[in-house]
Amino acid sequence: MKNLFKILAAVFIGIIMISCEKDEDKAVLEVTKNPTLAGDATTLVLLKANENNKAVKFTWVNPTFNIAVVNSNTLEFAKAGTSFANAKSADVTASDLSNTYTVKDLNKIILDAGFLPGVAANIEVRMKASVGNAASYSNVIPMTITPYLAEYPSFYIVGEASSVGWNAGAAQMLYKNENISTIYTYLENGKPFRFLGQKDWSPLNYSLDTSGIQDANKYFKTWSSNLAAAAPENMTFTGASGMYKITIDSDLAKKTIDVVPSAVNNWNPANLYMVGTINGWNVGAAIAMTNLGGGKFEHTIVLPAGSQFKFVGQQAWGDLDWGNISGDGNSGFIAPKGSNGNIKFDGTGGNYKITVDVKLGVYKIEEL
Repeated sequence: MKNLFKILAAVFIGIIMISCEKDEDKAVLEVTKNPTLAGDATTLVLLKANENNKAVKFTWVNPTFNIAVVNSNTLEFAKAGTSFANAKSADVTASDLSNTYTVKDLNKIILDAGFLPGVAANIEVRMKASVGNAASYSNVIPMTITPYLAEYPSFYIVGEASSVGWNAGAAQMLYKNENISTIYTYLENGKPFRFLGQKDWSPLNYSLDTSGIQDANKYFKTWSSNLAAAAPENMTFTGASGMYKITIDSDLAKKTIDVVPSAVNNWNPANLYMVGTINGWNVGAAIAMTNLGGGKFEHTIVLPAGSQFKFVGQQAWGDLDWGNISGDGNSGFIAPKGSNGNIKFDGTGGNYKITVDVKLGVYKIEEL
């Protein structure tokens, strides 16, 4: 029995010695030389018109380690002086030793990193080389980059002056075509309103960029004389109550809002009719819609594919004439005579309910 214990003890000691030898054989990963990074541009003003052009080319030398490993690389972009807190990372292929960014691609990185369009930003760029949980960093490259607005904002009207009231969930988006947003809608004298960037109170709100308005809501640099600041976040409509054309230019160099009387001031006609291919464009036999009150009308009809039509306030051609805003199409927004086109139905045909809100300036085609 004693011999058995001696044998087991010898085996145990041998196992420990072998384990220790294996631990000693394990190499500790060490960086013997950090990566280096270079860029061929330091000051960039990015423009949407040049989005497919080259912006900057980064080249690098990979780090070296005391043992053979394969590292993965990312470029980090951060606000200067923040020690790369909240940096935006962009993966690159380590073995390529360079990466060229187009204006569009670099602009997205800079915007995603939280920098504002149209504002020159002091940015620092570095390379992070990783092997597992170990990382080494390159030298830091300082850059000044001015990104552009990749997509123009959308504007939703809300407030007492508007026909939707203070219901953010019902806020009405304006018709947007690039940097121009437009709507023909009702505004009430002496009442406040503002614009949202979504059908919610946050995150985006737009009001006049003037004293008394809280910084988060400042946007419009110039505005028509019938608008006034309503601190701390709104604007007041000071014109006579009625129908108006609201035009917003969100070009970064402009940020304007103009409110002018609509060519048709009648927001609550007694009657509304449909005329078009659906009745051979016979306005004398225009199809009557049901008056729901408050400038709202509806009608259910079979619409053949390719149908076109307009809305008129009488069974004759006259001033009460509404069609698709800014020409032929199916935008869901109406405009008065002289500023509209035909509503072009783009469905496959069938039974549809047509609704119009003249006061709000919109229409809808819903399949039943």
